[in-house]
Amino acid sequence: MPVNAPFEYYRAEEKFKSAKTKEEKIAALEEMVRMMPRHHGSENALAQLKSRLAKLRKEGERKGSKKTGIKKEGEAQVCLIGFANSGKSWLLSKLTSAKPEISAHPFTTTRPEIGMMDYRGVKIQLVEIPATFNPAHMSIARTAEAILLVVRDDNERIELEKMLRDHFVRTQLVIANPLKERPEIIKEKTWSVLDMIVVYTKSRSKPPQPMALPKRATIRQFAERVHKDFVRDFRFARVERNEKGKKRIVQAGLNYILEDGDVVEIHTK
Repeated sequence: MPVNAPFEYYRAEEKFKSAKTKEEKIAALEEMVRMMPRHHGSENALAQLKSRLAKLRKEGERKGSKKTGIKKEGEAQVCLIGFANSGKSWLLSKLTSAKPEISAHPFTTTRPEIGMMDYRGVKIQLVEIPATFNPAHMSIARTAEAILLVVRDDNERIELEKMLRDHFVRTQLVIANPLKERPEIIKEKTWSVLDMIVVYTKSRSKPPQPMALPKRATIRQFAERVHKDFVRDFRFARVERNEKGKKRIVQAGLNYILEDGDVVEIHTK
């Protein structure tokens, strides 16, 4: 047993022991690896867990297990999760150009549905998870940047939050009620929880192009995203910023912190 392991580790260990499917075992082992304390006394136990996890994954591949992972595209991945008939498919169709089957019958969605949400020119991948909450599908949610919980009332929210804990999903949550909130409001809430800003690249040959960056990102991070040589050959950046309706232009270095809406032009040697 690991030394000074938190409660979450032992909870995952019990889940592993009672798991009935390979996906459930893998999910529990992943959580055990995450929760294992990192110190000298736990090195051997951690190595054993990682070895067991790798073996389980390899067994699944060797036996031809159906892959359910979704390739991440865009600036972030957000999973829509909710009970049957909660409005997930309807919301996906409103936030993206996806056209999932929408029906009054429960469990119409049997596989993940994907769409790309446009936010000020930035693309966010939305993945609707079927309401069966298959462990293989829930593995997608564990690696997403955020979860959009689609609920009709607080009871559903509480049940879904418990379900996420049971599947070891630990990520940012957005609570959305399509019965009470417009899709535009839900889009804003989703973007807000991702903790990013939109900045714009400017060049002489093209109009400004949007780019998503973490909040408090620097000119250096911006330049690295545009082209690797821009940092090496960097002279200065010209930053246009709107402050209270007035445009302000500054000449900035690599450590300058960007704000939402900035337009940046890199000048090189």
